[in-house]
Amino acid sequence: MIKMDRARVLAVMVEFVRERLPEVRADEVEQRTAGFVIRQSLEFVEFILHLEERLGLEVNINEFGETLLTATFGQLADQITALTQPLPAVGRTSAAGPR
Repeated sequence: MIKMDRARVLAVMVEFVRERLPEVRADEVEQRTAGFVIRQSLEFVEFILHLEERLGLEVNINEFGETLLTATFGQLADQITALTQPLPAVGRTSAAGPR
């Protein structure tokens, strides 16, 4: 999976919101819930497709569940960014070996 920068994720979300609600200032989007913008199932699908297309990743809606509508765009950006980070190595020792 591609490592994603939070600012880029949020910028893509702002782009989506501003296309649909131009009266909402860009600096207000992070604090708004997705449910504020996404009021119909078609808009939900468009939001997911927009993220996938602009970010070049697949958004598994099952990983997010209801938070896709109840979380703020800032929280969603945090979640997407976290999902794109590499997992920490488990059980590895340092280059010097175990002590």
